[in-house]
Amino acid sequence: MDWLTTLRRSGGINALSRQLGASPADVSAAATALLPALLAGLRQAADTLGEGDAGVQSLVDVLAELGGGQLAADVMGPGPLDTAPGVLLLDRVLGPEVARRAVLVEAERSQGLALELGERVLPALAMLVGGYITARAGGSGAEGSGGLDELGGLRDTLTPDAGDSGADRI
Repeated sequence: MDWLTTLRRSGGINALSRQLGASPADVSAAATALLPALLAGLRQAADTLGEGDAGVQSLVDVLAELGGGQLAADVMGPGPLDTAPGVLLLDRVLGPEVARRAVLVEAERSQGLALELGERVLPALAMLVGGYITARAGGSGAEGSGGLDELGGLRDTLTPDAGDSGADRI
């Protein structure tokens, strides 16, 4: 799954832009810089929670506890965005604030991402991705949302290939 394409097509980048008061181009660049670390953290969390589908299902359960599909709905909605659930999600998948700071500093160093923008985008991006994962795993009834049958697809998105060295992990 190409997460950046999904975020663009679903209106997620525009919603993040509106919620954060930043241009869509800046938000897209920030998402491009931050998605690899966020997805690596989600993969690592799934691996820690179990093997294969069991780990992905446990990750989905954690995301559901943090707000589930409502995480994405909050970002996409018109109201003001409370990113506290995103911070809690980041605590679970990236670690404490010092680990998040390291992700931001690396994105600044390697991608030129402004730290201030990264600090604003990261929790909201985590909410958007976490909400999408939960909705996809839960099966909304929409075409293409296969519920738990889609766990294999989510596992492929979240877990490394068998030959992966783990270099993209946090």
